[in-house]
Amino acid sequence: MSANLDTSIPPRRLAALALLLANLLLASGAALAQAYPSRPVKMIVPFAAGGPTDIYARLMSSEMTAILGQSVIVENRPGAGGAIGAEVVAKSAPDGYTVCFCPTGATVLMPLLEPKLPYNAARDLPPVGEAYRLELAIILGPRVAAGTLAELIALAKANPGKINFATAGAGSTSHLAGELLKSMAGIDMVHVPYKGEHPAMVDLIGGQVDMMIASVFIGEPQVKAGKARMIAITGPTRAERFPDMPTIAETIPGFEATSYFGLHVSAGTPKDIIDKLSAAMATAVAQSRLRERMLAEGITPLGTRPEAYAEHLRLEREKWSALIKQKGISLR
Repeated sequence: MSANLDTSIPPRRLAALALLLANLLLASGAALAQAYPSRPVKMIVPFAAGGPTDIYARLMSSEMTAILGQSVIVENRPGAGGAIGAEVVAKSAPDGYTVCFCPTGATVLMPLLEPKLPYNAARDLPPVGEAYRLELAIILGPRVAAGTLAELIALAKANPGKINFATAGAGSTSHLAGELLKSMAGIDMVHVPYKGEHPAMVDLIGGQVDMMIASVFIGEPQVKAGKARMIAITGPTRAERFPDMPTIAETIPGFEATSYFGLHVSAGTPKDIIDKLSAAMATAVAQSRLRERMLAEGITPLGTRPEAYAEHLRLEREKWSALIKQKGISLR
């Protein structure tokens, strides 16, 4: 009669083996993060080359290259309001070698306006940090007899539906800023979407539209030339570039509607790698040559950490989701 051999592993030994395996995995993950980056990092810019987002992504990538000791290479993947580039990153390997230089349009607004996107921004694109805030402004054309935001609101209340405002397009931050202004000020204005800020500005100074909400560096040359008037900016505080220009919040407390740009990676990327990328981005933005250029063009450098960026994105999603539902805003 053959004996039955007990081949089971004793519980204590099994627990020890599990602990050893966990420590090995932690050690290998730490070693991976410590070695990061060991090859070039690809920075996806979800807009065409030559635009302001692309320009500042390249300036920042150059600074990050020096900081990380590996090339940070910009790759343009434009289309669908930034969603195409964001999807590339969302579906990339979670190793920190593919990052998105994403605006809140791709991570907040598009997911709210287009629920059938092939990625879930809140789940699939964990934040690394905010790089900068692009200041927007209310810019009036020659047809509008108002010198302040209060006068514009009074004029709009006296002429409901008679004043129109141009933006870079339906669903853009400037469009939603206009809708937020209408809601919080209790006024009725007509939205006129354009395919970009430049054609909208041409029609503004030509008198075809009354006003527009646009980035300050688009409006500033026309303001200096006396062809348009800037009456307020949309950020939470006055811009360093325009210390005498009031914010909308000074007239309408709590108002804020600006474009934020930050870095994102794919879900599952180790936290140590995210932290290393975040520190490199913050150091890059703080470099005087980049910081001074941003401020000179009405851009506010930030360089926030992942946790602060995540909280800001959460608040932005709550705010814009409520407005989109209230106003029934759609891209269709």
